[in-house]
Amino acid sequence: MLDRVNHDLLKLLPPDAKVVVEIGCGTGSSGEEYRQINPHCQYIGIERDREKAAIAVDRLNWVTVADIEELAVESLDIAPGSVDCLIFGDLLPYFKNPWDVLKQYSALLNPEGQILATIPNAQYWRRIVNLLRGDWENPDGKMQHWFTLESIKSLFADAGLQVYELQGKGHKTETFSRFQQLLHPMVKALELTSTDFATQTGAQYYIVRSTKSAISPRRLLIQTIIMAPTGCDRVRVLEPDKFSATIPGVRTVSSVKTVESINPLAGEEKIFIWQRTIMQYPAYIPKLKELLQQDYLIVAEIDDNPIRRREYADNNYLSYRGCHCVQTTTEPLAKILRHYNPNVAVFPNQLAYLPPARIYPTENTVTLFFGALNREQDWQPIMAALNRVLVAHKHRIRVKVIHDRRFFEALEIQQKEFEPFCSYERYQEIMYSCDIALLPLVANPVNEMKSDLKFIECAARGVAVLASPTVYENSIIEGETGLIYKHKKEFEIKLNSLINDNILRQQIAANAYEWVRDNRLLCGHYRQRRDWYLQMRDELPRLNAELRGRLPELFSD
Repeated sequence: MLDRVNHDLLKLLPPDAKVVVEIGCGTGSSGEEYRQINPHCQYIGIERDREKAAIAVDRLNWVTVADIEELAVESLDIAPGSVDCLIFGDLLPYFKNPWDVLKQYSALLNPEGQILATIPNAQYWRRIVNLLRGDWENPDGKMQHWFTLESIKSLFADAGLQVYELQGKGHKTETFSRFQQLLHPMVKALELTSTDFATQTGAQYYIVRSTKSAISPRRLLIQTIIMAPTGCDRVRVLEPDKFSATIPGVRTVSSVKTVESINPLAGEEKIFIWQRTIMQYPAYIPKLKELLQQDYLIVAEIDDNPIRRREYADNNYLSYRGCHCVQTTTEPLAKILRHYNPNVAVFPNQLAYLPPARIYPTENTVTLFFGALNREQDWQPIMAALNRVLVAHKHRIRVKVIHDRRFFEALEIQQKEFEPFCSYERYQEIMYSCDIALLPLVANPVNEMKSDLKFIECAARGVAVLASPTVYENSIIEGETGLIYKHKKEFEIKLNSLINDNILRQQIAANAYEWVRDNRLLCGHYRQRRDWYLQMRDELPRLNAELRGRLPELFSD
């Protein structure tokens, strides 16, 4: 039985939706994956195939078995105006009357609700070629209607819906270019526009994004150059970008260490983000001037204390002073950055996905986890206490270490495993196999600016943490979602208790998992960035005046 996730539509679903209805949900595989992004959503499926629906029941909140065209909307236990997103998959062309289906089901949407659908393009160039050869594509004979770009717009307009985006999908090969050349005389004779014809015939199918709102969304281009891709690009750029792109009107583009030339869409306001960039003075002045001339809002993204790198100071903190505003991870770090730029927003690190709740093995072995970069000064004070605990429990404990070879070699235990610096997927896999994580950070100006990301990563994977008060005491609820040690003896006592008491350890881990689910998932926070960017765009005259005061050379001829 086909068990397929519709990734085209899944990546466009609003991550903070309260109610989603998928028409033709199949086995519920798309909904199951979406609920890792947004476990708070009520995900409802409608499916005509009873076998598929029986599988979907265990994956979704509830499933109705019915033929959509025979099912009266009123019979569903869904209040009109309560649905955030309706998903039609590729079903609309298969309905006898897709116009009526759209009209009926759009009544379920709230005023800002969306409809997502995939529709084959009747004008796709390969279909035209096949038709000229006498072949027509309808392999199962069940497709009732074919749509073009214009008739898709009419289909949704007739249902009182606004199509705000049509994404054309399909590979444009060298053969496609030859097709355009061959048909150019005909296109000209029919008084068609070559660019429009190329657009209309290039898409194999369209992903349609429509909304019930009659107000056109404010369009925003968020462009990021990633200068430190290892370790922080995923949580600080890639995942927030992915979520932001689900907001109507928002487009996100990122590149590593190179600036791509992006053609803005009509009415699109532009944001340019420098992620962890050390700007040299005066070499970067022309680059910043060019962005200003192109009407970009310029943002610095930083998740680490700038005192760690002398180059920031050597260039008079151009990385922050030369931007309109700054975004960062913690309020202590924001306080430092406001010395160089008063316009600082704090976006704490969040998790984009929540794995299924942990089911612990029945074996008696307890596995410790340690995985970090540049932490030697943090773990040295507790190493002697750690080794005493390891020796005392040597028959039932093992340790898994990522990256830190010196930490690994200092462990006085045979049952230990080492993994060099690895992919994030492998990092998660190793963490998921452990029971207790050690999160030491000594108090110093650099550590005090760090985020609590390690704790929320461990909590999401059912790992109980023993952490220092530096950074973590602001997030961990002592004794409920983790344990905090304030000195070496307390570290030893609390680690022994976590090893000895399985119930305590697993309850703390379960509490932390629920806390992350309710407080630290990206689905509940991602819109804050877009809202702040729009606020900063609205305040651009003030920001330009402040920037001119800091760096008048940016505005000189």
